Amino acid sequence: MNRFREALREASTLLVVAAAMGFIYTAATEKGVFARTVPTVPATGPGANTPQMISGDEVWSLFQTGSALFIDSRHDFDFKAGHIKGAVNVPLKDFDFAKSPLKDVLRDQLLVVYCDGAECNSSIELAVELMKKGFKNVRISFGGWREWVEANHPTEKTP
Repeated sequence: MNRFREALREASTLLVVAAAMGFIYTAATEKGVFARTVPTVPATGPGANTPQMISGDEVWSLFQTGSALFIDSRHDFDFKAGHIKGAVNVPLKDFDFAKSPLKDVLRDQLLVVYCDGAECNSSIELAVELMKKGFKNVRISFGGWREWVEANHPTEKTP
């Protein structure tokens, strides 16, 4: 019986050590749950009718080139407290396309939709709604506002 307990204890120890090493490896290589970027949905093929998620680096590049219109899907209060410089506020909660600042925007305009960050879904939901309204070039900033601020990128407040 003692041999069985000793073998079980050794097996348990090996299992714990192996799991810890696996977590350390994935964290060090930024893979799996520790990945910093989100894979994008292909622009053509089966995923063509869905908005693409893009990384913070891609968002910054689009901001620098001025080629995208940034859409903040957060509540008006949050938008006024601070948002990506030049962004327009289209809160998902009050989404009424006829009254939105996007009603006159060309349907092939590149849009980058964001909310608070990875744990926020309003950017995803708004991006899907915009695709339903005929916008063809919609991207979602996966890291959103939180990632933008942490990177110390340009922001502004609305009185």
